Amino acid sequence: MALGITALVSTGARDGRAAIFTMDETTIAAFGTVNQNNVPPGNGALSCVPTATMNSFTFLQNAYPTVYGLDGGGAPVLQGGQGSWQAAAALLAGPLYMATSATTGTTEGNWVNGKVNYLTTYAPGTTTFAGMDSDATVNRPVWDQNANPTVNFLLQQLQTGEDVELGIDPTGNGIGHVMTLTGLTWNDADNSGTFNAGDTLTLNTIDPANPGVNTPLTLSPGNAMSITGANYNTYLLTGALAESPVPEPTTVSLALLGGAAIAFFRNRPTKV
Repeated sequence: MALGITALVSTGARDGRAAIFTMDETTIAAFGTVNQNNVPPGNGALSCVPTATMNSFTFLQNAYPTVYGLDGGGAPVLQGGQGSWQAAAALLAGPLYMATSATTGTTEGNWVNGKVNYLTTYAPGTTTFAGMDSDATVNRPVWDQNANPTVNFLLQQLQTGEDVELGIDPTGNGIGHVMTLTGLTWNDADNSGTFNAGDTLTLNTIDPANPGVNTPLTLSPGNAMSITGANYNTYLLTGALAESPVPEPTTVSLALLGGAAIAFFRNRPTKV
């Protein structure tokens, strides 16, 4: 397959026109489509994190088959020996990895460290990570910056072929969500290289509660950046986690590029 990632940059300040940055990864077909409502514990209402993370791992397999291909038995490596991606999501939700609760969801630390531990178990030594995450995280790894995500961080991850998971929170306490970032278009109106008033920016995402379709979100400047679109008009962008093979994708032969999606329960320390 041809590379799915594209980058378009308009002429900048020299001729007075705005710079437009467009980064798109592959179509939704590159990602997993497991629905959180089909993954225990409970009825899956609080299983967004492991479900969307496993949909992200499906992308890794499709994008980098020489790294995350088939195991010795002919099954996808990142299914963890399970018979389906849905069963693998249930394994990821279990006590060995994310310890997702049917009543309180998944903690921030278990989201971050659970997926690292899973990849270390089933694809050891293969993956590099990056993150910006302003939420309190127990045992935060060194690669996860304690800060709200920036537009430049998102662009960089897309440009280097990382899959990106977005953590969004409503203003105040309450239920939050994590989604897959599949593309970004930024109109830098004043050519400053900084996302500020007067700029427009749209994210293309996959919502694990409704996988298989694009969910566009519009960002507004701020720290954290605010979101409009779908059911998330009162939300803020508070986290972005990314992973890709070692070495970086720029030195890996790619079949296609894509993204990831997860959702979570947000009562500050927990996610679903």
